[in-house]
Amino acid sequence: MSYFPFTIVLSASVPSGERGESYEQDFVKIKNAQVQIEEAIIGLSRNIFQKNGRIIFGGHPSISPLVAMVAGEFGGRKKGAENLSRNQQEQKPIMIFQSRAFQKVIPADTTALLNQADSTVVWTDAADGEEFNPALKGQEQCLQSLALMREQMMMEDVDALVCMGGMKGVEREFELFRTMHPRKPVYILESTGGASRILAENAANKEMVRVIDQNIKQNKEKTDERFELIPYAYLTAKIIADLAERRDR
Repeated sequence: MSYFPFTIVLSASVPSGERGESYEQDFVKIKNAQVQIEEAIIGLSRNIFQKNGRIIFGGHPSISPLVAMVAGEFGGRKKGAENLSRNQQEQKPIMIFQSRAFQKVIPADTTALLNQADSTVVWTDAADGEEFNPALKGQEQCLQSLALMREQMMMEDVDALVCMGGMKGVEREFELFRTMHPRKPVYILESTGGASRILAENAANKEMVRVIDQNIKQNKEKTDERFELIPYAYLTAKIIADLAERRDR
């Protein structure tokens, strides 16, 4: 039994490094990608915690510190009997899945989040002795271990998937969620680029898939502007409102 009104799986990352080159094409690259994706993650996290929801994701260095920062804003606000029951049952608002194949290279920001009182970490086994090697730059690694982690993550009692930016991992999590939860909604933020823009192009008309920012027109001509102003706090609030509406039907 969950003590939370809803649980959202966040699938996100900032495309980077050699593996991110395939996402640098015009139709998936966006200006200031890191800023846009970070703003979207912060907006979603705030809206989830504001409505007493729960967020689940695979520990990633471009996500973990942002969620930790927002969680700190809400720390200590819920001290009632219900919150005590949540803690006793390990029902915490942040649930992080982490593969042991990456245990030796987890960055300090992620470690700090794992140790937060509002976080629960679920370690999944490394498959066939896989272990991440930082010297192998630009290569996908530990794919079997990551697949195992994602399967266990998607087996949780979840209500929706939200996709932001990302690379192959986001595409894989989208397909897995659709397979395991075909009657639950997927929300895509196309304006965050990367894999999410590809998914928006290819899956926008599929049942239970909603491109939440499809009416946002990005300015592709004024390249001298430092930032593209997109109301991610508002857009991610629409996700929470849509989930609430679905529950009330």
